[in-house]
Amino acid sequence: MRTVLVALTIALVASQHVNLFPDLAGTETYVYKYEALLFSGLYQEGLARAGIKINSKVLISTAAENAFFLKLSKPQLFEYSGIWPTDTFVTSKLTSEVSAQLQIPIKFEYTNGKVGRIFAPSVVPTTVINLHRGILNILQLNLKKTQNIYEVQEDGVQGICETQYLISEDEENNHTIITKSRDLTLCQERIMKDVGLTYIEKCNECQQREKSLSGVATYSYTMKPTPTGVVFTEATVQEIHQFTPHYEIGDATQMETRQTLTFLEIMASPIIPISAEYLARGSLQYEFSTETVWSPIQLMRISNPQAQIVDALNHLATKKLEEVHEDVPLKYIQLIQLMRFASADAVEGIWSQFKTRPNFRKWILDAVPAVGTLAALKFIKKIILADKLSIPEFTQVLLAAVHMVTANLDTIKMYSGLALSHKVQETPVLRDVAMLGYGTMINRYCSGALECPVETLKPIHEIVTEVTAETDIAEITLILKVLGNAGHPASIKYITKFLPLFGNQIPNFPLRVQVGAILALKAVAKKEPKLVQNVVLQIFVNKDLHPELRMVSWIVLFETKPGMGLVITLARALSKEPNLQVASLVYSHMKALTRSTSPEFAPIAAACNVAIRILSPKLEKLCFLYSKAIFLDGYEPRLMVGAVGSAFIINDVATVLPRAVVAKARAYLAGAATDVIEVGIRTDGIQEALLKSPFLKDEMQPRMKQVLKALKAFKALPKKQPLGSIYVKLLGQEIAFANVGKAVLEQATQLTTGGYIPELAGEALKAMQNGIAFKYAKPLLVAEVRRIFPSVAGVPMEFSLYTAAVAAANLKVQAIITPPLTENISVAHLMKTDVKLTTEILPSIALQTFAVMGLNTGFIQAASMARGKISTFFPLKVEAKFNIPNANFKIQVFPIVLPVYAVTARIETLSVTRNIKEVNAERITPIVPEAVVGQHSQEIHTSMISPGDLSSENVNHLASVMPPAEEPELRTSVPVHRTVCSVVPHIGVKACMEIMSCNADFIKNTTLYNMIGQHGVHINIARADGPAVEGLELEVQLGPRAAKKLLKEINIGDAKTPKFKTVLQKLKEILEGGQRNNNSRFFNHNVLFYPRSTSSHSISSSSSVRSSNSHLSKELSSGQNSERFKPVKEVQAIFLGDSLPPVFAIIARVVRVDRKLLGYQLVAYLDRPTSRVQIIVVSIAVKDNWKMCANGILLSKHEVAARIAWGAERQQYAISISAGAGNHGPSPMAYLKVKCEKVPTIITTYAKSLAEYIPGAAQMTGLAISDEKNIERQIELVILVPTERTLDIIIKTPTMTLSKSNLVLPIALTFEAVQAYPEEDVMNIIRNLYIEASSAKCSKVRNTLTTFNHRIYNYVIPLSCYQVLVQDCTSEHKFIVLIKKEDVFEHEDLNIKVADIDVNIYHKRSAMKVKMNGIEVPTTNISYQHPTGTIRIEKKGQGIALYAPSHGLQEVYCDTDQWKIYVADWMKGQTCGLCGMADGEILQNYRTPSGYLTKSSVSFVHSWVLPAESCHDADQCQMKLETVELEKQKSDRQESKCYSVEPVLRCLPGCLPIRTSHITVGYYCLPSNLKSILSANLSSNYEKTEDLIETAEAHVACYCTEECV
Repeated sequence: MRTVLVALTIALVASQHVNLFPDLAGTETYVYKYEALLFSGLYQEGLARAGIKINSKVLISTAAENAFFLKLSKPQLFEYSGIWPTDTFVTSKLTSEVSAQLQIPIKFEYTNGKVGRIFAPSVVPTTVINLHRGILNILQLNLKKTQNIYEVQEDGVQGICETQYLISEDEENNHTIITKSRDLTLCQERIMKDVGLTYIEKCNECQQREKSLSGVATYSYTMKPTPTGVVFTEATVQEIHQFTPHYEIGDATQMETRQTLTFLEIMASPIIPISAEYLARGSLQYEFSTETVWSPIQLMRISNPQAQIVDALNHLATKKLEEVHEDVPLKYIQLIQLMRFASADAVEGIWSQFKTRPNFRKWILDAVPAVGTLAALKFIKKIILADKLSIPEFTQVLLAAVHMVTANLDTIKMYSGLALSHKVQETPVLRDVAMLGYGTMINRYCSGALECPVETLKPIHEIVTEVTAETDIAEITLILKVLGNAGHPASIKYITKFLPLFGNQIPNFPLRVQVGAILALKAVAKKEPKLVQNVVLQIFVNKDLHPELRMVSWIVLFETKPGMGLVITLARALSKEPNLQVASLVYSHMKALTRSTSPEFAPIAAACNVAIRILSPKLEKLCFLYSKAIFLDGYEPRLMVGAVGSAFIINDVATVLPRAVVAKARAYLAGAATDVIEVGIRTDGIQEALLKSPFLKDEMQPRMKQVLKALKAFKALPKKQPLGSIYVKLLGQEIAFANVGKAVLEQATQLTTGGYIPELAGEALKAMQNGIAFKYAKPLLVAEVRRIFPSVAGVPMEFSLYTAAVAAANLKVQAIITPPLTENISVAHLMKTDVKLTTEILPSIALQTFAVMGLNTGFIQAASMARGKISTFFPLKVEAKFNIPNANFKIQVFPIVLPVYAVTARIETLSVTRNIKEVNAERITPIVPEAVVGQHSQEIHTSMISPGDLSSENVNHLASVMPPAEEPELRTSVPVHRTVCSVVPHIGVKACMEIMSCNADFIKNTTLYNMIGQHGVHINIARADGPAVEGLELEVQLGPRAAKKLLKEINIGDAKTPKFKTVLQKLKEILEGGQRNNNSRFFNHNVLFYPRSTSSHSISSSSSVRSSNSHLSKELSSGQNSERFKPVKEVQAIFLGDSLPPVFAIIARVVRVDRKLLGYQLVAYLDRPTSRVQIIVVSIAVKDNWKMCANGILLSKHEVAARIAWGAERQQYAISISAGAGNHGPSPMAYLKVKCEKVPTIITTYAKSLAEYIPGAAQMTGLAISDEKNIERQIELVILVPTERTLDIIIKTPTMTLSKSNLVLPIALTFEAVQAYPEEDVMNIIRNLYIEASSAKCSKVRNTLTTFNHRIYNYVIPLSCYQVLVQDCTSEHKFIVLIKKEDVFEHEDLNIKVADIDVNIYHKRSAMKVKMNGIEVPTTNISYQHPTGTIRIEKKGQGIALYAPSHGLQEVYCDTDQWKIYVADWMKGQTCGLCGMADGEILQNYRTPSGYLTKSSVSFVHSWVLPAESCHDADQCQMKLETVELEKQKSDRQESKCYSVEPVLRCLPGCLPIRTSHITVGYYCLPSNLKSILSANLSSNYEKTEDLIETAEAHVACYCTEECV
């Protein structure tokens, strides 16, 4: 009966889910056995692990209602570092150290399975309380009465995380089983602390397949019912954290925690607390204390920090640094750690002690920023404000500090006091560095904080308000950069004050300020993408804004990662984009993104793939003078690594030099991403400032004023301020910037032209003459990246990466100068000196890196560690002699003391445990155990083998000879030890590389298991067997004296021998080719320009390239093309040295002790009469007959041929080369043909290997490829120029043909410019080609005018009136070119106003005439040069040309048939007139003087007429522009009057039209009862809205009567 009652009771409890919470109430004490195991390593058996074990009894008794005591009894601590599972735990001596603190009872609140507050005396350290939290965490249960499977967000020692519950009944044993699991990657609030991860972004898309860091904890409870509730008999916990740097299934390092809490008994005696006040010590959640202070790579007992710091400094600063020892980086890390325990006063005391000793001072200043504590920042602030640092020291310290000091509210407050102090603010350089750092500190704090208070930015926002009111551009620029570094969303409203947004009443800020404001939003975009999208979208879609603003807004827009809908919408809107610069950048960016392989950009790439089909493919053909975006990326999913490189080339007026360039590199690793580096350069006005004439005056000449006065509606463009700038960002933070203004350019000009360079060179020589000795050492904490988080046991675990490096160099320089330098050094004196320079340099680098995973506290550490060391040392001694008068230069490299251990690199993975009681007795076990078995050793002693012997086949063979292990579960690796030596020929030196490797690939052949173990590479340089070498020597002799320097007589053949005749015959075959087909239709060297009738010819596809040129290729391949060569006159001596002195000689030789000659000599000859070049290379060794001879000849002005032969007596190998230029049909053509007569096998082998990559490379570059077989051993390159801006390319190899058509060129290839000068006048031809290629060209033939933007239209010039062809439309008005036609049958005359001269070029009796300032100048052999040297007038061809490039007017040319105007590249976008703005915007052509964009070409032409005020004006113009009334009214306009929006050209009052034309203009209408006063200001009419479009009559020729006024 009793059994039945108990069963019913249990069933009732189970059915109602009541009282499942552990019953701890009562007067008894519950006793449990507690065990916790913490491990780190890999999960496979047979590998080493590190860990600890905690054993104890846990006593729990009631303290009050819902309050309990918990006490640990007989705690024991064990350490483990060994092979799992065979090795055993070792009792830790630390147990006695912490036992007393562990056994102090604590009190906690516990209600319905939930742990509340925790109470403990103040003597109990936080670390011990966290261990108690790990035990209490087991008791945390969140049970529901009505569900047995559910999910909750549960609080615990690691935070509030997603927890799954499963409750089941074990009816057989009368137990209730509760299972719960916590996903530690899905936490509402996760307890963790990151160090050094500020700039790392989580790449969610990169971790879709595999998370790099994951964690889970599972709990299992066995609950036994009691009459008052339940008591758990056993609770087990298992927690696993996995980290994998790459994606390979099952491969991960892990940290594991196991806990068991087993019920033992119930004791009657309660727990007695100690006699101390129990203070509230927080909740169940883990609390951090000193975890970040303790470095996981070493454990130190800190007794006297100041004394220990002094010891470390003595070790570092007094060590000789001829070669940096490999352990110096670790000592530097130790110094940093010690300084983290020191107070600000202690650091200041050390500074006072050593600040006057340079070595000590430098090590202190290098270490303090890396300390990163508030005390360190306080010290930095104090010494800076006390003016104890130089500017370089200040910059170095502050740049490092802002990135390394722990960012919190206290450090930000202290830093703001430093950055805003008067001392810093009054020094521009210091201020810039400090203010940028202010923004960085805020960014670093906000990236790791749950809330980022706006108050941190309050001082910056106040400065924004001040500088906005004062319109201080320099201050605004700096503050925007600070806000950009901070990246706080609250700054958006301050940044937008400088942007042209709707409703903004902003001052007229310069364009560069507005661009800076947009770029300042980039960092904010990653935090609040939607807010930033709203801002930049307003700018991008506003087509009235400057193109650069819109393009920069596009760049920032894609930082927000827009969705597909937005991308498609923008593409649709962009299909009607009028600005080609904007359209080109957007199209190229989208096109590049479609090829992205990075997971992060996959959604955007998909969107762009759709959007690109909406945009016109013609945009892809825009040349590089238009804005472009370059985007290249690569990502390896298996390794989870990748990189992205992007560059935005922003132009606004199609100049050769872009307006701005923004380039960025981004990297991916282990599911994280970061912007590594970003560089931005602006060249706004720099090109103009460098090329513009320095003689320009602010006051323009009176005639220019008259022209501008006549253009009443003219609006000048803003003058460009010469301001270039550059900024550099590291890890997303701007660390430096510089502006290049007019003052800087003037200083640079003075330095280059004022004789400062020779003076500086002389001073440098004087210093070297006295001797220079320089020692330098630079330590750097490259990386300190840590993630610290609690385990379920309440013990802190961490992943960390440390890298430190020290670079050192000793330099000695001594110069001997003959004759000695005088006080006044001149260039002439320097050119007569003989300088001997001896340099000795000893560079060395030591680097150590540590990757740690495991337990880290201030009293015990247990972790798995990968430790790497790299050290390099390569001393060098060089002697250089410069005999300038004799044109002789010699460099000698002397041997160093051998052997030299040049490179040593080691990496090993270890399991390490250490405790504070035994600091010097750490337990270290290699993770991969090494089998020390004789037959397994693969040691191969130093031997003469090639690197090819280290192939994978050999390594696999070595592994295959291993006998099978007796115990497979405990298999061990086989170490590989090899030494490979290679002798460097002739110089008596050998380099040996020793390779050692022992990994875990016997378990699994994957990347991770190949990485763990021990690996080492050791490279040393030693002396080889044979005669000793004194040094290496390279000598260059210029001029005829080179013949005397030759060490071996050159003999390359005898003309009388049959062998020579064979060689000569081969050369003749290459160079001559016979006399046949001299009139080949493929080449016409007399016509090397574009025929006008075929200037638009192009080849539309790669297939058409191949088909249209197949005959050409056959001709070139078959050798018929060689028949065009002119015959070469036979010379009696093939060796030019028999009759000519050498041009120069180069001798490279080894200077040996036995004085045997060894090396090579090169000598070059030039025979000008026959246009022949010969270069001969000869081995100078006595018995070596190796020679190389290269013969080249210019067959004609368009053809060249060469042959290179080498080997023993030049007979082994040979290559023939021919190249030429001409015409193929209507298109200019150039070709290159390389014939391999006989080449070494190694070349053909590598060529075949390279050919395998050609198809892939061709696909990436857009080359079409075919498998067409071609001539063996021959490569051909054919380039056709169908139009001025496109190329067709054909490349033929023996196995394939590559082709590319319509390749757009950045500049025009205008070969017709060659015609203007004789072929002998090479300099003028080159200058003409440069002008044609870089300048903007406007021309007119008959009535057809071609503008700068290549827009063609016909028009009739109004008679007797000047029109503006082109003028400088900025406020400088550097030049104006006018055109005038007096009669229908007469030629057009030009008037040019530039500087202080007024030039008329006109026609008189079919001859060209010139007047300058009203005085006629004879045109026969005219050659005028302005006194400033900036303007020239001369005869060119059949016409007259004026050159004023430094005034922006590159050239004005006029003859009887045509005129042409070229403006300099830097003037593009700053011109106006009939020729247009030269900005490349072919969709925006007809711009009137007021800036209005008309649709009528006739209205556009008439708007640039210089009207007359009276018919009695001297220029005889009888017309003016006026607003006209619509003469015929529409039926629906009967009650209104309409007036033209655009002015119409009409005769003056009293004059009659004798010629008219009809134009289409827009009209605006007003009610008829409203008296309209036509505005005299014509520009105001352009602002009217067009109500209708009608034709109007314009007058183009007038006759005035006597009544005219």
